[in-house]
Amino acid sequence: MKMEDGSVGPSEDWFGDDFKNEYNAMAQDFKILRRNNKRRVLPNSRELVWNWNSRNPPEIIPEHNDPSRIDWTEIPSPAPAVITGQEVLRIPEQSRPKYKLSWPWQNGWLNERDYDDKNMLFNDFFTILSESIKKQLGLKRKKDWSQYSCVFIIPDLYEKVIVSTVLRELLVDFGFQKVCFIQESLAATFGAGYSSSCIVDVGAQKTSICCVDEGMCAENSRINLKYGGEDITQTFIKMMLFDRFNYSDMNLMRRYDYLLAEELKQKYCTLSDEHISVQLNDFHLRAPNQNTRKYSFKVYDEGMLAALVRARSFIQVYHS
Repeated sequence: MKMEDGSVGPSEDWFGDDFKNEYNAMAQDFKILRRNNKRRVLPNSRELVWNWNSRNPPEIIPEHNDPSRIDWTEIPSPAPAVITGQEVLRIPEQSRPKYKLSWPWQNGWLNERDYDDKNMLFNDFFTILSESIKKQLGLKRKKDWSQYSCVFIIPDLYEKVIVSTVLRELLVDFGFQKVCFIQESLAATFGAGYSSSCIVDVGAQKTSICCVDEGMCAENSRINLKYGGEDITQTFIKMMLFDRFNYSDMNLMRRYDYLLAEELKQKYCTLSDEHISVQLNDFHLRAPNQNTRKYSFKVYDEGMLAALVRARSFIQVYHS
């Protein structure tokens, strides 16, 4: 949010007092924890990060000098009505025509919140399945699908109405010979060669838990927590921006910024405190129709605190 004069104000105020107070309290508790574990703690670690990040602008690299430049998705002519798969995230923001990015599957189930029309939701969902079969399995012609049967994995917590809709689509429109449904925890258990286990699935948008006993899901043990790796990404980027991250324009609603944030999380988030110190790192920002920018930045405890926030929330909810 911008101030009346058009400025964005100090980064410490961007996310409100609740975030600021919680983050500062966690950072202080983390220092105490490291001292108790006989880890070296510099008293001015946060200030070192702030000073470096706020004073070092990016280095501009012309596109022809960037050996790892990205091949952005080219829109063919005539432009297709629908594009699916990973290439969607590489469509330039100013593409012609512009495409709306839709996620019909979120938090481990159909995304009814972002769709006003349920028929459109199912249409998008089955379009993704159909295009995946054509691209990933190489079955280009739909008439060949009648030679195959399908094992369809469903969540541990499922709705019978949606399962029946999927069954009808797979048999009638896709034309499979036979269809078998199996719950995801059962599939993981059998795939690992066990008959009884406790399955914890940590995904991008949900964390599910289910206990399997002799090939049956225990109903009272099934839990779907609506957060996962993407929430760690958001928390990590908020903490970085709070600490005056020199790419202050990062916006996770932009596709290339979202992919960059995921890359930074994978590199710098950890639960091993022996790796925590004030470190100098760099990354390359690649955006369509722009020169590559190389940022050098420092990071301290943000990677571990972001992971700890979600781990602590998960434990609290599970115990409750």
